[in-house]
Amino acid sequence: MAPTTRDRIMTEALRLFGERGFAKTSVAQIEQAAGLSGGSGALYRHFKSKDELLVQAVASRLEDRGAWDQFLSPEFSLAAALDLFTAGGSTVDMIIALCRIGLDRLDHDRDVTRILLRDNSIPAGLLEVFRQQEYAVVLPAVTRGLSELAGDRVRDQDWDATAAVLVGALAHFWIMGDIFDGGHPANVDEDRYLRATAEMIAARLDWAGTEGEDRG
Repeated sequence: MAPTTRDRIMTEALRLFGERGFAKTSVAQIEQAAGLSGGSGALYRHFKSKDELLVQAVASRLEDRGAWDQFLSPEFSLAAALDLFTAGGSTVDMIIALCRIGLDRLDHDRDVTRILLRDNSIPAGLLEVFRQQEYAVVLPAVTRGLSELAGDRVRDQDWDATAAVLVGALAHFWIMGDIFDGGHPANVDEDRYLRATAEMIAARLDWAGTEGEDRG
């Protein structure tokens, strides 16, 4: 099915916002990119303002979870899936696999990620959309996964904070690579970065287990 005019406007708007920034992208440029007459005002038949267009376009993109949707279900066992993906690999291997899933998601939402992490001209309402539709959905899934990997003995640990650290580390690597044309400024490639991140998270899991034994 061919995309509707509204869908084309949202797709091209996100691309332009991601490339040029929200403030530097005009309505006429969006109209022209979407195959409409630039400067005709045709965009306003679908959206009240550029702000509304941005918020609705981001919300629509975040809702398009595709293959990632299964990982976000509360009933889904992330640890079991990671064990399957890595053919019974180590905890570090499973965390690396989880990291790659996260980077794939950031790449899928490349324009949205750029807008949120690199553009300080976006309306405040957009941050709440991201908080509710992405962060509040993804973070609990990562938290559940870490809790599963830790095991029953240490499920009372602060895995929310550990999940936030992990998600933040992935966001940092992605945005640095995007800013520096694909390479991290520290000259650390993806494999090395993800392994170092996974080893630190695995050490946190091991420490929690040791602490649980000490309490016992």
